[in-house]
Amino acid sequence: MHTGQIIFTIGALGLLSFAILNLNTSINENDVSLAQNRYRLEALSLMTSYIEQANMYFFDEASTDTSSAKELKDFSLPNKLGFEANDIGEFDDFDDFNNYTKIDTGLSGVNYKVMFTVDYVKLQADTFAHSNAKEYNKRMTISITDAYSDPLLYRNFSGDKVRDTLKISFVNSYWFYN
Repeated sequence: MHTGQIIFTIGALGLLSFAILNLNTSINENDVSLAQNRYRLEALSLMTSYIEQANMYFFDEASTDTSSAKELKDFSLPNKLGFEANDIGEFDDFDDFNNYTKIDTGLSGVNYKVMFTVDYVKLQADTFAHSNAKEYNKRMTISITDAYSDPLLYRNFSGDKVRDTLKISFVNSYWFYN
């Protein structure tokens, strides 16, 4: 083997090593991205489950009596949304979720921190705005993040992992049919 062939062989091995290193880096980045998407999808599934659960409950404690229509004066005060004294820790109406926090485990075994807020809202210029008065519309906001010191749900910000929180809001309205 001549000197030129040796240099050519060393160069080819160097290029091959560089290509393998880049391939491994790319595969690792794809694995992290797939895991992130899996955790986000699982968190969104949990949120959807809670939306379905919340929609099963009455609009307000007053509306558990379905024999007659309720007026705004019958509903809970805005600063009293949450569990009522007679609830004994069990949900029976939509606003019982207010300020409720729970650690829930998805199918993957990841612990997610799920936080709920409920408030009255009114329609203003095609958007729902917070209201400090009783209304026929309540908005629930569900926030979810993971409960780990090294976050699983995160965004990269300046090379650092920054914990990410997924949020979804939906509105529940009171209707009475004769």
